[in-house]
Amino acid sequence: MRSGRSRTRSPNPSSTDPCNDTPVSPSHGLNFVNAAPSASHPSIPGNVIHQNSIGCPPLSRAPVQLSQASRLVTPIGAVPMLDSHNFVVQQDTQLAPLSDYTDSVQTQQPPEPLPIPYIQMTASQQSFNSEPPIQSAGQVSPQWQHKRQGMFDHARDFSMTGPTFVDGNKGNVSVTNLNINTLSSQFMKELLKETIPGAASDSSARDPPPRCLPGTRLAILERCIYFIANCEGEKKIRWVVGSAGVGKSAIMQSVADTPNLPVTCHVSVFFSINGRDDGTKAIITLSYQFAAKSAVYRHLIESEIARDPSLLQSSMSVQFEKFIIEPFIHDHRLSSSSRVLVIIDGLDECKNPRTQQELLRLISDFCIKYPSSPVVWLIASRPERHITSFFARASVSSAYEKEEIHVDSDDGRADVERFLREELKDIKEASGALDPHSEWPEERDLWKLANASGGLFAYAHTAIRYIDDSNIGNPVSQFSDVLNVIDKVPMTGISREEHPMALLDALYTRILFNVPPKVIIHTRKLILALASEWDRPLIGSDGWLPDEGETGEGNFVVLCNWLAMTPDEAYAAVNLLQSVLNTPKRDEAHLEKLETFHKSFIDYVSDPSRSDLFTDIHHEAQQLKIKCAFRILNEAPNGIDIGKGDYGFFYGILRRGPGIGDKISLTWPVIEGVAESEDAMRLKMYKLAIGVVANGTQSGDSTFRSEFCIRLLAAQFKEHMRIKFYLTLSELVFDESRRHEFMVHGTLKQMPLMAINTSNVHNITLRFRRLARTVASTILNVDELLSYNPAKTAINSFDPWNSSCQHERTGEWEEGKDQDWKTQLRSRTEKSDCSFCRRRFGRQLRSWVNHSPDHLVPVLFTLSGKCCVEFRFVDLDDGISDWTYWLWIRLLEGERRKYGSTV
Repeated sequence: MRSGRSRTRSPNPSSTDPCNDTPVSPSHGLNFVNAAPSASHPSIPGNVIHQNSIGCPPLSRAPVQLSQASRLVTPIGAVPMLDSHNFVVQQDTQLAPLSDYTDSVQTQQPPEPLPIPYIQMTASQQSFNSEPPIQSAGQVSPQWQHKRQGMFDHARDFSMTGPTFVDGNKGNVSVTNLNINTLSSQFMKELLKETIPGAASDSSARDPPPRCLPGTRLAILERCIYFIANCEGEKKIRWVVGSAGVGKSAIMQSVADTPNLPVTCHVSVFFSINGRDDGTKAIITLSYQFAAKSAVYRHLIESEIARDPSLLQSSMSVQFEKFIIEPFIHDHRLSSSSRVLVIIDGLDECKNPRTQQELLRLISDFCIKYPSSPVVWLIASRPERHITSFFARASVSSAYEKEEIHVDSDDGRADVERFLREELKDIKEASGALDPHSEWPEERDLWKLANASGGLFAYAHTAIRYIDDSNIGNPVSQFSDVLNVIDKVPMTGISREEHPMALLDALYTRILFNVPPKVIIHTRKLILALASEWDRPLIGSDGWLPDEGETGEGNFVVLCNWLAMTPDEAYAAVNLLQSVLNTPKRDEAHLEKLETFHKSFIDYVSDPSRSDLFTDIHHEAQQLKIKCAFRILNEAPNGIDIGKGDYGFFYGILRRGPGIGDKISLTWPVIEGVAESEDAMRLKMYKLAIGVVANGTQSGDSTFRSEFCIRLLAAQFKEHMRIKFYLTLSELVFDESRRHEFMVHGTLKQMPLMAINTSNVHNITLRFRRLARTVASTILNVDELLSYNPAKTAINSFDPWNSSCQHERTGEWEEGKDQDWKTQLRSRTEKSDCSFCRRRFGRQLRSWVNHSPDHLVPVLFTLSGKCCVEFRFVDLDDGISDWTYWLWIRLLEGERRKYGSTV
């Protein structure tokens, strides 16, 4: 795709129209036999196509010679001449006085002879584009010299409008010029008014149009051109389909611009919502272009419209019958002509979906009913639901081939990278402010932009347009802005129109604008789910951390059940977003996920400075998750038990039961035998709900600090997979402000100090506090502990942090000030473990156990057997150092039951 900048402005495509550049063949007239060389592929502008690049044989199908055709009657005074493009044009002539024809033929200077092809051309050699052959003025046959017949002798089906008649018996006869083309010219002007303005491939309204950068999209272009030249029978439609911004229009334009295109003629309609979206005028628009390129076709439709002017306001089916079927099927001068190409781009931008489907129906019926037709159709669109459903019908499968352009294919990424390199090189060379010898842009920056673009040409094109903004004149600064957008650095103080991604944002805004208000509430829910990695908890339970961006097993059916959305509501919500969302077919929804084609769409909706869809997408997504999670947990307060099944997920392994979870509602029921069972679906939904609670607790969300959530997490996991989960849970339940609450409700129990076995201690969290001045201790067990005076140890009570300590600590520990810091002592097997701190802890615990073995300490029991004990005391050496250890130890079920555990 080539961006439309003035420094790279391409010439008007019409100057190199592939229908106009075929040389005249003396032996075949204007039959365009040379338009399809039999020895090689037609070339693509700027591209070199190798014969074997896609495993297809070289193009060998040349347009066939035209069959016998009746000789048309051309009005006297219209002389066919070749223009610079080998087109036949009408030239006005001056009719000589009759006396000159009869009396002075021998002495008159003979006129310039007609080009040899016209003198020799027979009716069977007339081409699609030729005018009917006639005899020129001055070349008078003997019949005119020796026999004078009436002007209208033997005339049939003949009419004249506004001619000038003169008396041939008068001596000095002056005959006015007769421009027989005047009527046709007026007809074409009137016909032009009924077309879609600026829809042709060479229209000035689209100049410069998007084109493929030379060397890119080679395989796709070659496949398209090979199809055009070699398709046979009913299969004469090639459907080029891809998401918004993938570069379909550039591909279609490049096909239209291909030199020596293997067709006699091509016409096109490039739809756009910017004024080129009236699909009811599509047939007339194509007809006008055919008429402009073929006199035979023009005469046919001119006479049809003259007989019935209402054809211009008729339905599409009537116009298709009169302007496509009758000329190309029922008139042998055109039906036996060589291949003709019709290009329709942006079908989805035709403003009425019914019109889009009607046009597809007419074309597919035409191809199936008339397999010998010379017309080939190249149609490009986004994968909108009504278009994909049409092509999915079995009745049209024989009429088309599909060319799907994937956003993130390897070829697509490589083409985008090449586009960026070439464009940035052009910017650098054209900029007077950049040193031509500098290394701009740096390779890492170019790679960052290429990686962000993926295979989406619209993203790359938007970035290039912004970098090359001549009003700013600072490519370096502009490129830096683009990189900041990629890195999600907030851009303040700029309007939406000035944002680096403004052009891409306009595309996304236009797409979302079409979503009806009636369904937008469901659309927002689906987008919120996609933006929040809704199915991340469903990733496996083997303890590994997922890669960035990796998601779980949440297919479309699971998502809809999670959101309590029926399938009808879901498909209505995404119906007009098929160009940005990859939506599974309904019968495959249990296998595939709803996904965006490119991450730039989520970036767009997530930024309130660029989109009005959300004011705070992260907050709204979290609120939606909470609502869904508690709905399911309220339906299954006692867990779920489906019998045999996979109870593992991202946060650990769930217990079975004690409830069965059969009350969890399904808005999209599962068809048994086709997809997973309803029980398996309910288990996935329960995992999602528990995952929301676990993640919310771990992230410190106050919503999940309730008694219900803590008991849920403690009682429903057979095994936890995340160390951070345990640490967060312990901080929450042993918070001093809520300790009493959890004790009263039984979340926290008590066990004797002597039950702690140091060899069974795993993770340890230490909190050390010491005030800079001496104050009275407030620790609950200080009375008992003060009665014990342990022997002096080697512990330095003034500096608890040893120089050998390598583990991290957080908080305040500056000497001479209040100290309050924490540190983690991992498992003995980990490198970060500190032997000094562990030995000190062992000595401290043994000392207190020896003195007060029955002293009760609070404990949090969990079903997994990993239990958290709080061991807290005041250092009796100085009377002010407060030591608190939270120990994660493993206890068997019998031991837990002994000390009052209910899990």
